[in-house]
Amino acid sequence: MTSERQADNAIRFFESRSYNYDDTWHADFAKRFLSYLPIQPGQQVLDLACGTGLLSFLEAEAVGPTGHVIGIDVTPGMLTVAAYKKQKASGKCTNLDFLRGDVLHLEETEALKGKTFNIITVASALVLFPDPNAAIEHWAGFLKPGGVITLDSTHPRNLVSGMVLERTARRLELPMPYNREWSQSESSLKDVLESAGLQVEKVLTVENQAGYGRRYYPVEEWDDFFVENVIVKDVARTFANNEIRRKAQGVFKEEWEKLAVDGKVEEVDAVFLAVARKPADGSRYIPTGLSKEVVFTGGCRCSSIQYTSTAPPSDITFCHCRACQQVSGSGFLPFIDVPTDSLKFTSSSTLKTLKLSESADRTFCTGCGAPITMKYHFQEEVTGLTMGSVDLDSLTVAQPRVKQHIFLKERAPWVVLPGDDAERLEAAPFAHLLVPKSS
Repeated sequence: MTSERQADNAIRFFESRSYNYDDTWHADFAKRFLSYLPIQPGQQVLDLACGTGLLSFLEAEAVGPTGHVIGIDVTPGMLTVAAYKKQKASGKCTNLDFLRGDVLHLEETEALKGKTFNIITVASALVLFPDPNAAIEHWAGFLKPGGVITLDSTHPRNLVSGMVLERTARRLELPMPYNREWSQSESSLKDVLESAGLQVEKVLTVENQAGYGRRYYPVEEWDDFFVENVIVKDVARTFANNEIRRKAQGVFKEEWEKLAVDGKVEEVDAVFLAVARKPADGSRYIPTGLSKEVVFTGGCRCSSIQYTSTAPPSDITFCHCRACQQVSGSGFLPFIDVPTDSLKFTSSSTLKTLKLSESADRTFCTGCGAPITMKYHFQEEVTGLTMGSVDLDSLTVAQPRVKQHIFLKERAPWVVLPGDDAERLEAAPFAHLLVPKSS
């Protein structure tokens, strides 16, 4: 999707919301967002996708008369509201300016040429951009050395019907005005910031963004959400004709049902928020995990198989499918993912490939029987490693956390799920890509 298409979609998506935007939960969240900013009097601040200026006005107050805040947005209605609020302030916001511009092409905004900032903020907007890494890299070019960028991304179950809608559009190869599938955990946000050359100071989960905490919907309510999101709210007209809507309805139902556990679909009112800094010398930060040095090692029980990874592990997925039960002799197998080209076997004399389906290949040790890897044919660039094969003492990065439980419809009856915050799925996000097992 081009940036022009993104900007056009953003205008269509937000123009009609401009005049009641301040009456939503966004006003309270702006105050909470500000509380995480290392903001000081006299600083120069750039507030991207500023909307009606909810955060911009708070920042202007924080930097005081010796500082300056610029808010940029592409939606005319939002900026009209922001300008009206500034006018009503009767000269109290002389250190605050609003500009119309495409935040993916800041170089085209004349007033920003040659400027750099102490702080850049992006609140409740990262979800709008098709390539978060490229967007953050672009914004980092407007940071002073030692400057800070603060932004947030969605929890995977935040506004769960929107997430299902995005998956539906992706499967039908249709564009969407938001792109949130990548944001799965605090680690996801940390990774994109580090990949953009920024050093992450902290990442945290902000609960109760909109004030409702957690709620659960009966799986049968999928049709209500489809009507609300596609028939009523399809502002970008992605599902513009009846034929596409009919196809979308079936895919939406399938994706919704994947999320159900015990007949309920969970929604989590939370976002991940990060504070990252540009190195003081203006250079590009290179985390240990992105260098060619070994990040962790692992192997089998009898040590006949040994491997190294030059990339950090993803968070952990517990797979409860019947195949994982049988090959492990347990109720599930925990996996982490690494880029395939980062994985190197330093000893593999007993490594054997096991093909249980047309969708993936597994490997195990013929000496001790330990399962080692799993790689799906539709995602050859990623290899899953069994977490039990990882040498925890070798990790040079934080130990991964449990991200999700998948294929719970096949869960062993004796397994009791832990009381963690990991996502729970009856199938898996990629279930539609699996090839049925040959009879």
